Amino acid sequence: MKEPLVSICIPTYNGELYLKECLDSVVSQSYDNIEIIIIDDKSSDGTVGIINSYLVDGRICLYRNEINLGLVGNWNRCIELANGEWIKFVFQDDLILPDCIEKMLNAANGNSLIACKRTFLLDGNVDDQTKKYYQKEVVTFEKLGVPCAISFISHERISQMAAENICMNFIGEPTSVMFKKAITSKIGFYNDNLTQICDLEYCLRIAVNYGVIYVPETLTRFRIHSLSTTSTNLDEKRFTLSNIDPIIIVRQLLYDTHYSALRNSITFRNKIKLQKYFSVRAYEAYRTTLLCGLQSEEMKKFNSIAKVYPEIDAYKYPSLNTKLLYQVVRIRRKVRHFLK
Repeated sequence: MKEPLVSICIPTYNGELYLKECLDSVVSQSYDNIEIIIIDDKSSDGTVGIINSYLVDGRICLYRNEINLGLVGNWNRCIELANGEWIKFVFQDDLILPDCIEKMLNAANGNSLIACKRTFLLDGNVDDQTKKYYQKEVVTFEKLGVPCAISFISHERISQMAAENICMNFIGEPTSVMFKKAITSKIGFYNDNLTQICDLEYCLRIAVNYGVIYVPETLTRFRIHSLSTTSTNLDEKRFTLSNIDPIIIVRQLLYDTHYSALRNSITFRNKIKLQKYFSVRAYEAYRTTLLCGLQSEEMKKFNSIAKVYPEIDAYKYPSLNTKLLYQVVRIRRKVRHFLK
């Protein structure tokens, strides 16, 4: 039987710093039946020049966007252009080990989503707080009790994990997962209303319906540095990341049809937990925009999202219970901060 084609998708934008290391790791895969799709989002540095030097490898196709599509738009174009049965994202800063594709495919066993263990490459310019988070605080499958062996994690268990670890990316970044392209016809593409944690939402959307195979072996390396998209977004889009992205994800868990399996799997207590989180955070986001001003970018952002998701818009006019719950949460935060 012919080995399945794997589309390795590399969306690039001003990535010259680490791109060569990334490409070297991709072209060195032990698994042969791959295509490498690189889509550049109008880079202004030496990114395209580096890619051109690799085009002697006939497996590589370079596409250049005529207009900047942004992070999510470029990811989705990668999926559209992929010809493979499987899609494997590798970001321009990251690395995959030589046997990454081979070992993930060998573990697939008919499933649609595979995740593997990853390590973090922390550059010297990363601040101490960020280092502490990635070294000690990141939630992983191991910390959630998944055995140290190749395991199938059911959609019911993933649903409980998602409800108990709200907005925590315990599955892993796109470089650490691989999924079948066929499922995009059922669950769609990445949500372009999200700025940073679109990868978490997408993996959850797959996993709460199909489960996930977990390979507890380090096959990828996710790089953290001050010029990465993650770091840039944290600096430039703090309001969106802190306020908008979390309420969109929880809104999806509570109301979107793709998450009906999650809602049918979690406990009543976790449903209440999600609803309280959504209520407080949606109201808090709107309060924050009022402090910024009616003409502020924050208010414009909130209103644009509220038009898409009416459940968020409702918290412009919160109930008394929501207001009281918000005050309780504020007091708890202050107590925790004081105890630290």
